[in-house]
This record gives sequence, structure tokens and C-alpha cells, in this order.
Amino acid sequence: MEHSRVVRLATRAGSTVGGRRMRKAFTLVELLVVIGITALLIGMLLPAVQAARESARRMACRNNLKQIGLALHHYEATFSRLPFGWNTHGTLWSAALLPHLENNTLYDRLTFAESGAGSWAAAGANEDAASTVLQVYRCPSMNQPQHLDSSFIRGRVPASYRAAGASDVTSDDTSTIVVPGTRSFEMRHQNGVFYGCSGTRFAEIQDGLSATVFVGESYTDNGFLKDGQAMDYWFLGSPQIDPCRCDGGTGGTEFSEAVGSFYPPLNLRFHNPAAHGRLMELAFGSYHRGGAYFLLGDGAVRFVADGVDIEAYRALGSRSGLETTNFDF
Repeated sequence: MEHSRVVRLATRAGSTVGGRRMRKAFTLVELLVVIGITALLIGMLLPAVQAARESARRMACRNNLKQIGLALHHYEATFSRLPFGWNTHGTLWSAALLPHLENNTLYDRLTFAESGAGSWAAAGANEDAASTVLQVYRCPSMNQPQHLDSSFIRGRVPASYRAAGASDVTSDDTSTIVVPGTRSFEMRHQNGVFYGCSGTRFAEIQDGLSATVFVGESYTDNGFLKDGQAMDYWFLGSPQIDPCRCDGGTGGTEFSEAVGSFYPPLNLRFHNPAAHGRLMELAFGSYHRGGAYFLLGDGAVRFVADGVDIEAYRALGSRSGLETTNFDF
């Protein structure tokens, strides 16, 4: 009797009895409770971790646009004008900026010609450049592969940013304008900053640099197709834009690979799934919830929210419409 009492006391105290340490084990219920609490804590922490990661990605995306803005200002200071949206060779504004983004080596390898090694669709330096990953043109939140075969370019790299082309364009080609009375990117002299063979000067931006968009985010999704239109956006060069005509004639297509229009509402694809595919292709948008980042002419980067007043939004896309753009970004 006395021995049993000693064993019970020793067990409660965690003492050693008979050469063995006596422990009280977890019951199954206690174990399940611990597992449940752990799972609950993990479930509470994961959204916070994901939110922190997205916040970091948004900051990196914003910084990309900031770097592009600095490069555009450096280009303008050098040549007294901004780069073209695209030229007759199918070279895009993003290629013209390479020396101003500390990518002189890549720029120097490009061939500016209409055939042979200069073709964006032929094997050579231009194709190699179009398959080079440039993080400054890629938002970290974009979920597209780094390399895709497209338009005869092997390993082409999707882009996240397009230049501001116009506020009244509803199609790439004049023959397929979606809204009567609007324009196409095939036409000359758009009301935005970047278009075919453009060379906009700061003095021509009468709306003011702080009220005019230069570059904006675009929701690149090469797997989505509607009305024969793909949501594919690229940098440096485009075989489909080449040969563009800058003498008033027609030529080339898919100018929306390089520039966007402010006529369609922001993130149109998600807010109006019934919209025409050409409008979806032209619309700006982003992988960030609730809106998209835009680079203004003064170098500032602003987040424009979905549902922004459409007239104020379109005013951001024109350079000299003298529209009122006094609203909270």
C-alpha cells in the first residue's frame, strides 16, 4: 500500500522509479486540440504573409514604372522629344529606351533594317533581344511564363506595361473599329503621347505633364482569346506591326501590343465580360486588386482605382484635350 502511494507521488512529480522515468503522456483529445490550434494559427498567418508579399510586388511594380519615367525624361532631355510608340520597322518605344535604362549593350546589338537579320521574326540579334528577360518591363505580380513562342519569335518575353496611345481608339485597324465615330491605331496623329512614328515634345502636352499618362499597366494573359483578339503585350519589337506606314497609308496591325487606349474602362475584361474582345485588348489593367498603376508625364506613379469616372479617365489619355482631370487617384 505504501509502495503504491510512493509510485503515484513519484509519477506526479516526474521522478524516476525503478530506474525508469515516469511521464504523463498526451491523450488523443489533447493531441487533436494542439493540431487544431496550430492549423488555425497557420490559417490566420497565411493571408498576412500573402498580403505582405503582394505589397512587396506592388512596390516593385511601382518602382519599374518610376524607372521607365526617369528613362523617358532622360530620352527627352537628349533628343528634345519623346520616343515613337512604334516605327516603320516594328521597333517599339521600349527598345528606344534601352540606353536610358542602362541596357546599352542590348540596344547596340539590335539591327534596324526591314529584312534579313533585322526582322523581328527571323533568327538573330533582334529575336534574341525579344527573348531577353528585362525585369523593368515585367510586373512581379504577373503570372505569365517568362518565355513564350509567339509571332515567329521563339521564347518571346511578355511585358506588363504599355504606353498611352489615345483616348478615343477602339481597334487596331480602321476596318474593325468597334464604336462608330472613334479611331484606330492604324490612323496617324493620335491624341495620346505615343503612336506610330510619333515624337511628342513636352510643349505639345497642353494638358500638363501631371495630368497626362505616359505608361500604364496591362493585364497580359496569352491564354485568353475573345473575338479573335489575344491579350498579349510585348516589348522591344513586333513582327505584326512591321511594316507600319507613317505616310498616311495602311500597314501593320496589332499596335495594341505596344500601346493601350483609354476609351475602354480600366480592367474592362473583369468588369464587363460581355465587352468586345477588341476593347478588352486595348484596355489597361493589372494583376493588382482594385485598379492599376500609371506613370504620369511628370514622373509620378499613381494608382488609379477601378470605377474611376470614365470621362476623367479618358482625359488622362489625351495630351492636349484641355479636359478637367481634378479627381482623387
